[in-house]
Amino acid sequence: MNGFCSLCLSRFTSFDFHFIETTLRTALSEEERSWDHASLVEKLREPGLRIAATGHAYPLSISPEFYFFLLVDHSFQEAGITDLAIIDYVAATLARHGAPSEVTRAQIDRPDRDFTYHLDFVEAMEGLHGYDRYFLQVRCGNQFLVMTGLFPGFLEERARRRGAPGLSYYESVARQAFLAAGEHPLAEEFRLQRMYPRLADCFPDARLALNRMSEKYLFLDS
Repeated sequence: MNGFCSLCLSRFTSFDFHFIETTLRTALSEEERSWDHASLVEKLREPGLRIAATGHAYPLSISPEFYFFLLVDHSFQEAGITDLAIIDYVAATLARHGAPSEVTRAQIDRPDRDFTYHLDFVEAMEGLHGYDRYFLQVRCGNQFLVMTGLFPGFLEERARRRGAPGLSYYESVARQAFLAAGEHPLAEEFRLQRMYPRLADCFPDARLALNRMSEKYLFLDS
């Protein structure tokens, strides 16, 4: 946990903590609510918590960060991805890009609406340098993490019907974007310089874990 800077766990709300306490019938310490992420994660991995969060047909008061952390952590653990920094980052990315303010299992937007906008990242990066290039690389990696993770069927169908590149191409784009972002000085400033190359390295396994997660819990891409 040394050097771990949470992007997702640190954004849990009072409703999230209340949900944990009432579901598990346990009290959280002030440390668990603020900085003791290791102890908090132990409680989040109680199976009853995930079942309670995913077993409702109506919108929950829990935050997207809380909801996606439960799903990503469980799915990545099953896939053998145990790096908490990667789990936290991916959960935060899905919460930011993949869901509206109220979380249900079927509220994420369809991907076709702005897919062309995602492709613009690849072209735009060629003319940028410095900080602007870094932020675009991160956005590119994040966007294609969401696309390949939650909507693989959309990409495969697009490839079949229109001759567009397949999943492996977009995986490669995301991996290269994260690798390049990890080499930028800003990644060190944000304490992400080690996380980005690790995410790039395990991206194929992470993508497959997200595909299974989407099929099981989110009912997307059908």
